[in-house]
Amino acid sequence: MDSKRKKIFFVFGWLGMVFYFTQRWILGPVIPAMMDYFQVDKTAMGLIGSASLWGYMLSPIIAGILSDRFGRKNTTLAGIFGFSILTAVSGLMNSTGQLFAARFVTGVAEAFFFIPLMAFTLELFPSRPGFYLTLMSSGSSLGWFTGPTLAGWLLSLTGSWRAPFLVTGVAGIVVAVLMLVYWPEQERPVQSGSFYDRSILKTKNLMMLALLSLVAAFQISAEFGFTMWLPAYLQLEVKTTVAAAGMIAGFYGVGQFIGRPVLGWVSDRMAYRPVGITAAVIFGFTLMLVLSVDSTPLRAFFTFQAGFIGAAVMGVLWTFTGLLFTSSKGLALGIITTIGYVVASLSPILIGYMGDHYSVARGLWSVSVPASFMAGLILLATFLIRPSRLKRA
Repeated sequence: MDSKRKKIFFVFGWLGMVFYFTQRWILGPVIPAMMDYFQVDKTAMGLIGSASLWGYMLSPIIAGILSDRFGRKNTTLAGIFGFSILTAVSGLMNSTGQLFAARFVTGVAEAFFFIPLMAFTLELFPSRPGFYLTLMSSGSSLGWFTGPTLAGWLLSLTGSWRAPFLVTGVAGIVVAVLMLVYWPEQERPVQSGSFYDRSILKTKNLMMLALLSLVAAFQISAEFGFTMWLPAYLQLEVKTTVAAAGMIAGFYGVGQFIGRPVLGWVSDRMAYRPVGITAAVIFGFTLMLVLSVDSTPLRAFFTFQAGFIGAAVMGVLWTFTGLLFTSSKGLALGIITTIGYVVASLSPILIGYMGDHYSVARGLWSVSVPASFMAGLILLATFLIRPSRLKRA
């Protein structure tokens, strides 16, 4: 494979990851503006926030199987073109029903980008899988910064909640075209015969997948609930400006952006699961600090720290799963992601409901904090199972 072309593709794939999460996290800072525009409460906004998660949970397994069977290229490109176009469309909606539907379908498209690209990255760089996979996914981490920061800035500049959706969607389409132009030749042969390696159905393998899926469920619940509602919490209960709330929340993405390749490098040189377990516990305590301090600089610092250390949990989970289920990595990643999103989709709704009846802060304390500790506990439980490693394709 042409090394130069592979590096150029990696850059554009990484940029695709940036816009993949930018479009997901532009919602947080515009929640108060959308509540005023649509005349709805926090629970309704929690439902809209969960729409893409519900859509996402329908497609990862399908995306994984199709990319395992027919190759990564067409699946990945369909995903990035799809979610980019639908993000722009979301900015044109005129009712909460229309917006919910647009975000739901956006979520369906997202998995066709993320799952195959992560599997393809493991195949492009087999000698240092943890580092390159987390470096690729660090693009999505930067999207955790650019999403709320861009949304807060554009909302302040234009006064319209629509602008972040339109700008992000158009930018994503440009990156999708560049990925199409520079896509490298597929290294792995396309599978023939069965759609997947049936040894994944062995009892111990299914048990391991179930536990890894629960880790994903609790960690995604902790992260998504926290990052979606932190800007609204800062605006409505701490009384910061919309731009400041977006900036503080964006530090989570900066932390993830730095933490993913750094901790991916660490996990390649140490045992993957112990790194993930330790990170999950520290992540939980860090969320507690974010919600406890009164100082704005300290809150920004601990938000950065939460992103940095939390990056290790999902990074370890993706890498460990892909290496364990070698010949069906797309399917395995699809399974844990699907189950993870089924559970995690409830997190923004629960926090929004508690925000209506008590406070957003209480919702974050009751949902995100305990979920982070549960992720570490369940990852620890995976040591009780010795699954059969699947054969290489």
